Amino acid sequence: MKRRTGERLAGERVTGEGRSGERLVGNAAAAGSRTAKMCVGLFALPLLVLLGLMLAAGNSLAQTAGAASLTITPGARADGMGRAFVALPTDATANFWNPAALAYEKGRVFGLMHAQLVPDLADDVYYENLCYAMHLPGWGGVGASLVYLSYGKSMATDETGFEKGEFTSNEVSPQVHIGTEVMRGLAVGLSLKYVYVNLAPGWATPDGVAGNGDTFGADIGILARLQDMVPSLPLPVTLGVNVQNIGPNIAYIDQAQSDPIGRNLKIGLAAQVLNLPKVTGILAYDFNQSLVGTMFRFADEFNTLGPWFVFYNIDKPIHNVGAEITYGEFVSLRGGYIHDKQGDIMDPTFGIGFVIPLGVNNLAFDYASVPQARVLDRVNKFSLTFRF
Repeated sequence: MKRRTGERLAGERVTGEGRSGERLVGNAAAAGSRTAKMCVGLFALPLLVLLGLMLAAGNSLAQTAGAASLTITPGARADGMGRAFVALPTDATANFWNPAALAYEKGRVFGLMHAQLVPDLADDVYYENLCYAMHLPGWGGVGASLVYLSYGKSMATDETGFEKGEFTSNEVSPQVHIGTEVMRGLAVGLSLKYVYVNLAPGWATPDGVAGNGDTFGADIGILARLQDMVPSLPLPVTLGVNVQNIGPNIAYIDQAQSDPIGRNLKIGLAAQVLNLPKVTGILAYDFNQSLVGTMFRFADEFNTLGPWFVFYNIDKPIHNVGAEITYGEFVSLRGGYIHDKQGDIMDPTFGIGFVIPLGVNNLAFDYASVPQARVLDRVNKFSLTFRF
């Protein structure tokens, strides 16, 4: 599908899957046009949240996030459960959802995901995620990820409408991750990521300046297995926190026209509410607060919260709930709900998963159907997980 630069630079970026996910692909055109173990205890959780808020805020007031590939959610299991997963990851998608969960990885696991993001509008706008995690003796777990986002082909035109030629637009992000348990039941994690965004070559833009940029970011996660810490709890409950994409803005032309990356705070709970001989059940809830559009200022005229800082212009949060029923460890049914009022997504999710034993190894196939903004069709997501 061809797209003109004056109409849809670098693809149909209008997916609508929420401010924390694929909908940011829809904002990339606007961005291109403006072109040793960590010694942490329980007290670290509120400090982590505050630190993430302050570091992520920067000068991002009233701006649109760039580098959409950093915010698209991997793993059809998570998508099928309404994206309520920060307290739940048990495979290589922990690299994205909460690197602290890597602390409890006991083997090796490889994951692959593919999704066409706007199947009703373009067939060349798609997302790929390769992820790997393994146990690291004496530390916990480490992981690596490679994310690729294609915006498809576009046709460059001049002011008269003359077609100058086609070009492709994309993003690529290599990442590394680590998680370690710092006390019984409490783990912390860190992700480091680099992202390169290629929107358009210089010959395709009106001013002759290439629309590309790069930046780096970090995630800081905490995972608390509450029953390990308080054995008297009647159910296995986990608490997860992840401050995502802490890092500098991405600039396509100059720093004055830079965009924040998709900084986000995830807080969630997951509980195993059913534990029968052949059937298990999980309930999960996530709270997502975008940190794009948040500003902190050390200025007396804005000093309404004390002598240090004030914050304002915070986006409405996204609420995610999910459930999973698994029979015999081989078949799982999933459902969830995404409540993103600001992103115009208030709809259910559905999913199913199958596990195929391969001796001591296993191969899992997962499918999910997830909503977008109401003007767009639902997206089908597929993922494979190989544990060995």
